[in-house]
Amino acid sequence: MSADIVAAMWHKWVFITTAGALTCLMRGTVGDVNAVPGGSAVARAVLAEAAAVSAAAGYSVPEDELAATTATMTQAGSPFAPSMYRDVVAGRPTEVEHVFGDLLTRARALSVETPLLDLATLSLRVHQHRAAGHALEPR
Repeated sequence: MSADIVAAMWHKWVFITTAGALTCLMRGTVGDVNAVPGGSAVARAVLAEAAAVSAAAGYSVPEDELAATTATMTQAGSPFAPSMYRDVVAGRPTEVEHVFGDLLTRARALSVETPLLDLATLSLRVHQHRAAGHALEPR
């Protein structure tokens, strides 16, 4: 596989992870998140973490792609939500381990701190546990 293809895959992974973490953690569309104080700051911070992992792996996201992803994730009124968010809302299982678990394993190996992505992953793992029918009844 060519280096350009690998880089493009990493850059797409950054976009997918950012979109999934932002919308699933905040439980809203991009527009919902950006409609409240601090929403766009969280979007930028999640993107920065994902991009830092990609850069540490040797695949820095070009500035124009970062700008485009930032614009997408901070767009006021945007109805955008990835399929992972739609799965969470519908109570269906997600690809949390494929998308987030793998990225976080790489982040740890590369010594990249990812507190927001860690939190999103934990939230999605709890959702996954419940979606698999392992929910406990509240007392």
